[in-house]
Amino acid sequence: MRRRTAAALALLLACPGGLLSAGAASAAPGAPFRLPYPAGSAYTITQTPGSGYSHNDAYNRHAVDFALPSGTPVVASAAGTVRFEGWSAGGGITALIDHGGNRCSQYAHLGSTIVDAGNTVALGQRIGTSGATGNATGPHLHWNIVYCDSQLSREIPDSVETGTSYPTGYAPVSRNGGQVLRPDGERVSDFSGDGAADVLGVDATGDLLYYPNNGYRLSPPTRIGHGWGSFKHVMAADFSGDGAADILGVDANGDLLYYPNNGYRLSPPTRIGHGWGSFKHVMAADFSGDGKADVLGVDATGNLLYYPHNGSALSAPVRIGHGWGSFQHVMAADFSGDGKADVLGVDASGNLLHYPHVGSGLGSPVRIGTGWGAFPHVMASDFSGDGKADVLGVDASGNLLYYPHNGNGLSAPVRIGHGWGTFRFVL
Repeated sequence: MRRRTAAALALLLACPGGLLSAGAASAAPGAPFRLPYPAGSAYTITQTPGSGYSHNDAYNRHAVDFALPSGTPVVASAAGTVRFEGWSAGGGITALIDHGGNRCSQYAHLGSTIVDAGNTVALGQRIGTSGATGNATGPHLHWNIVYCDSQLSREIPDSVETGTSYPTGYAPVSRNGGQVLRPDGERVSDFSGDGAADVLGVDATGDLLYYPNNGYRLSPPTRIGHGWGSFKHVMAADFSGDGAADILGVDANGDLLYYPNNGYRLSPPTRIGHGWGSFKHVMAADFSGDGKADVLGVDATGNLLYYPHNGSALSAPVRIGHGWGSFQHVMAADFSGDGKADVLGVDASGNLLHYPHVGSGLGSPVRIGTGWGAFPHVMASDFSGDGKADVLGVDASGNLLYYPHNGNGLSAPVRIGHGWGTFRFVL
């Protein structure tokens, strides 16, 4: 991950042109595009193609500016390969995505990026956040379709949402990134906030690593923390309600700590509970359906307790189950797709059971898998981005397997990683 605040690479041509790193592979065709911000959101167009202020030269004449506040997610407007990520003269932090045929989409004045040159990206994949770097009078996103080799403005973006019409003052609603998410957003392990869960893990050295979901594959990891090896429990869910998963953990003292997601970094922790050291399982998910993660835990006596999120901390627990002490794994995520987290567990026999959220508690379990007893890690999250949680697990060989939700149960697994056997936590 790169977060540039000073010129790292001086490019030679006008904003945001320049000479870029070569070697990008061709990817999916670039048109039609989708708007470069997440589905369901809308931002005002502040400069249209050909406007007299700064969109009237050879490098910018087809560009569109959107009034994105600093820190707003910026997503790929089509699938492709990152041709360049870095600092450009005038454009500040800039990303360029190659869509084949010498057609690149350009994203300038960013506040941060989470991609590197050579990475492949899917349509709607988060690539960074908006900002006001370079020659900018305020936070916004400069979006342009250019010739990859010369950076000359190539064409007005032909988008699914607006065609080639971008009148100043209009705020088009994006359809980029799939469905408009439910209020809860299924934000378990969705660290990027793009609607599809990522994978995070604490490795054998205690580093907390973030692996972005890159269209059913995982991009190379970014270290977002260290010293996590002594934690008893670690989980990822959207505690703040801002659309991107935060990190919660129970430390060696039994304190429950909340680390806010601050643009792919973690802010200093806040203690939101204590006495959690004796809990066998702790998980975070939106059980109430209010858009903010609650906390659930199996205590030393085997009771399954639900701690509602009360705005800034946790309310007194409600017991929603008992007899959970013998379960090997317990997790919470919205498996049914109704906007409220269900509970899944691997029992002592290795059965994977789904306990649907019914009313204010749990319904009778449904067996959705067998043979899970040998898995050292099992987790549930919406990896596909379809609104229903899938299941991921690390098998006895250290393979990371993805079991897609197929409507009623789980489809055959797809291997999305290996070498996970030494990880202390996978979430």
